[in-house]
Amino acid sequence: MRIGDQQVPTLGVCVVTYERPDFLVRCLRSLADERPDLEDVVVVDASVASSHELVESSFPGATYVHDPGLAGWMTRSRNEALIHVRGDVVAFLDDDVVVRPGWAAALRAAFLDPTVQAVSGRTCNGLPGEESYHQPVGRLLPNGRLTAGFAAALPGPVEVDHGIGANMSFRRTALAELGGFRDDYPGTALREDTDMFLRVGALGGRVVFVPGAVVDHRPAPHVKGARFDTRYKLYGRRNHVVLLARHAGGASPLLWRWIAGQFRDVLSAGGPGRIAQRLGVTLVGVVWGLAVLPSAAGLRPLPPRRADDASRRIRAVLSDGPPRAAAQ
Repeated sequence: MRIGDQQVPTLGVCVVTYERPDFLVRCLRSLADERPDLEDVVVVDASVASSHELVESSFPGATYVHDPGLAGWMTRSRNEALIHVRGDVVAFLDDDVVVRPGWAAALRAAFLDPTVQAVSGRTCNGLPGEESYHQPVGRLLPNGRLTAGFAAALPGPVEVDHGIGANMSFRRTALAELGGFRDDYPGTALREDTDMFLRVGALGGRVVFVPGAVVDHRPAPHVKGARFDTRYKLYGRRNHVVLLARHAGGASPLLWRWIAGQFRDVLSAGGPGRIAQRLGVTLVGVVWGLAVLPSAAGLRPLPPRRADDASRRIRAVLSDGPPRAAAQ
């Protein structure tokens, strides 16, 4: 499709899933009306049992990849999706979102600007007042904290530092240059999406929040544990330490300002019991993050481009095109 003299980029969609077939079906069915704007849909499923027939009935023609060995590693599932997906732009959706009409067209229009290398779409959670946000959306602040606001109903696109993993898109060439996702953020993979956006920015690419590319995030229960439980908070602190060390360096003031701020926040937790609980979570999470820095990061920032066998495979496939046969 062309708009004026410009060829509109084609769009491939990747959905990774684990033991949530009902939510996956809901997501895929919401993509049905977007089909004219979609080049491809790829599902990577780490569940024990295959849902191939369910996926085919929900979105006929989707590529389905079933690999239980990917369980517990969302970023590895995303990298596997990159081996199979077609399209000039690659979008990632969580399996518990529903896309609103016009989502795909808004993404394709955003990438008409050749300087745009990554897009975060609007992700609504059904919370009162979330359409208003009184800080800059999607920024990495000088104190190491991240602003959010990805449900904000802004009048138009704005430049951001990072986006939200439930509704994020990247130019295929940028994904190839980066070598895919860093796949060693454990647990619920917190900050792996932020990492990807910051790496795009480190290469000089523009990252944009596009409020017209809307999904409704209707969170599914976690297979293990509750959403935002202690485990989630531990992984969040651990992964944030790693994120900042990778992008600014383990000796950077940015990292240590963030750590100091986390411990100052302990006193705002409430009564003695809550203070003790937050202190424990903060201490364990931060120490855990610092303990892995010798192998996960370094004193200086890491290069944004991955350089291992897995990234070279991803880079080659994204440059030459995916295999045509769907994995079963």
